[in-house]
Amino acid sequence: MANQSEQINELATALAKCQGELTFAAKSSENPFHKSKYADLSSVWESIREPLTKNGLSVVQCLETNGEQVILVSTLMHTSGQWIRSSLPVLNANKTSQGQGSGITYCRRYALAALVGCVQDDDDAESAMPKDRTENIKKEAKKDVKKEEGPSPLIDSEKRKVLYSLSKHCDPAYIEKIHSYLKTLNIIGLENVTEKVYPKVFKGMTENAEITVRG
Repeated sequence: MANQSEQINELATALAKCQGELTFAAKSSENPFHKSKYADLSSVWESIREPLTKNGLSVVQCLETNGEQVILVSTLMHTSGQWIRSSLPVLNANKTSQGQGSGITYCRRYALAALVGCVQDDDDAESAMPKDRTENIKKEAKKDVKKEEGPSPLIDSEKRKVLYSLSKHCDPAYIEKIHSYLKTLNIIGLENVTEKVYPKVFKGMTENAEITVRG
């Protein structure tokens, strides 16, 4: 698949003007697990919509498949007919319709911002956090490790079912962070969550599921 039209001179000129008018995408959504806010898809769109339109630019995002892999294809177009395109695989850790929808929304946000050059005020991905914030999270994890010292019973089967059910409605990337967090406590998998850790995991997953379902 070609990733740009034969000529992009007019598009490049229009995009340069557009980027001169772009502002930060505002933090409008909350990541309850990391107690931080981030710019969601609607915030990214709101920050770029007017500069794009003003300069004759538009974006189309559609889905393609390659076997079982779903791929998001984002195309930036100019009124001259010139265009550039990028592709991004959509991850679906839970293998559910809700998980796929969350993965698509997540990819749309990052692909859209990258294609146009929009900078997000973004704290919902730990890997993209400033070093000092990452260090703070590690310190919090160490505190929880200390809290876990000494025996703590595993959650019962009913609570496991609750966590499994919630995981189907959460952002796949968020579920990965849950598992990474649990590993810092030497807990592998939701089935091994202890009674001490359960309230925090349950609260974070519940709030993330509500955000994800709202889109």
